[in-house]
Parts: sequence; C-alpha cells; structure tokens
Amino acid sequence: MNYTITFNDGIVYSSPDIRETDPGWASENGEKLTGIGEMSIKLPNKKILILKGFEKYNFFVEASQAFGKKAKARIESFFFCGAWRGHVVSWEINYKTRQVLKRMALEGREYHGTATRGWRMGLMGEKAESGLCPLV
Repeated sequence: MNYTITFNDGIVYSSPDIRETDPGWASENGEKLTGIGEMSIKLPNKKILILKGFEKYNFFVEASQAFGKKAKARIESFFFCGAWRGHVVSWEINYKTRQVLKRMALEGREYHGTATRGWRMGLMGEKAESGLCPLV
C-alpha cells in the first residue's frame, strides 16, 4: 500500500509500501513535498482515495505499543488529510479492519480534537475535493 503525490508541475512521487517502510513524509526530504496538486492511495478494497485542490496536505500513522513489553509498535490506522479555508477533511484507514472513515473538523482539531504536525503545502484550487473511487 503506497500513496502517490502529483505536484503542480506534473512530477509524480510514489511512496514505498507504508505498511513496512517509513515513507519519508516527516523526514527532512519530506519537507520538499510542496506544491501538491493531488494525493491518492490505492486501498485493499479495490478503491482509490483521492484528495485534490487542498491548501495543505498531511499523512500520518497511528500506532500503539503495549506497556512494559519490548514488542514492536503495532500500526492501528493511516490518516490522509487535506486542509482548506480553516477546515480539515481526514480519511482514516484502519489497518486491521480495512474500514475507511471520513471526518471533518476545524483546522487545529483534526485528530481527536487536537492539531497535527507535518503539513505540506498544496496548490489550493477553486474547491477542494476528496473521495473514494473504484479502481479502473
């Protein structure tokens, strides 16, 4: 499962498999991810999630780890977000159940009522759009 970013100059970036590899969003190289025109991810349910026209984009992983154990952290969910005019649409993909949830919030309250970090600048359009589409 990887995500694809299309920049306003037409360059396309595909991340490594986000289930097994750090895609680099939060790294120093991730800061170069500016001018995003569209972000998409192919989902296991044979659909594609597309976000486009947003002022800013974000991606992060929710993980958990049992207290007192030396076990590796366990992925719970992946989040794909777009901010536009003070509002955020968040798409959560539950790693275990594959359930996809869409949430709307005010910017700064997008993750369980709190702000997130790691936003990358997009190319704001006349309107922002996001949704699930069937894979062709």
